[in-house]
Amino acid sequence: MKDIFDNYKLNVKALLDYGFIKKENSYVYDKVLDDDLSVKFTIKDKVFDVLVYENDSLEKFLPYYIKQSNGSYTASIKEKIEKIKLDILDKCFYKNNLKKELLDYVREKYGSTPEYLWEKSKEDCTLKTKSNKWYALFMNVSSKVLKLKKEGNIDILNIKNKPEIIEKLIDNKNYFKAYHMNKKHWITILLDNNINIELIKILIDESYEIVDKD
Repeated sequence: MKDIFDNYKLNVKALLDYGFIKKENSYVYDKVLDDDLSVKFTIKDKVFDVLVYENDSLEKFLPYYIKQSNGSYTASIKEKIEKIKLDILDKCFYKNNLKKELLDYVREKYGSTPEYLWEKSKEDCTLKTKSNKWYALFMNVSSKVLKLKKEGNIDILNIKNKPEIIEKLIDNKNYFKAYHMNKKHWITILLDNNINIELIKILIDESYEIVDKD
């Protein structure tokens, strides 16, 4: 599960209840797949590692790690492991809903409520000042639009700021030139666990103030 810790946090109690065993600074879970193979899941330092090994020799089952290996047996093993991984994710992790936290923040501070304007993009929403001007835009987009080496979609936030502030913030990791907005006056923020949520709230406040004065 690549990049799992970008959007999820570990529930240690649930992990132990699931069957993981704490070993120094890691958590390990072994499961027999069939008469020939077993799988070991190790979680350590925000890395989720999967080891598939032969029961007799304890050696790594190499076909599992070869993308081109499409035999029916290997395919069935990959399917079993994927189901276990998803079960662990569902029962032992919880997703950070940064978007919800930020929407709750602006609702309480400004009375702002999201406006969902696009039928084809039901997760995308705008926030307006009391003078009816956009000061924030939440979007759920493909990671490819920011040229990230991630899979699937990501949550982003577009907000306004001064050009000199935007220039200092951009690092192409969490802060990017604005996607679908004026790149001089707007910035795109990737909403994952690597951001400082309190800083984002300050930047939202600044966006509100700038837009409200325009």
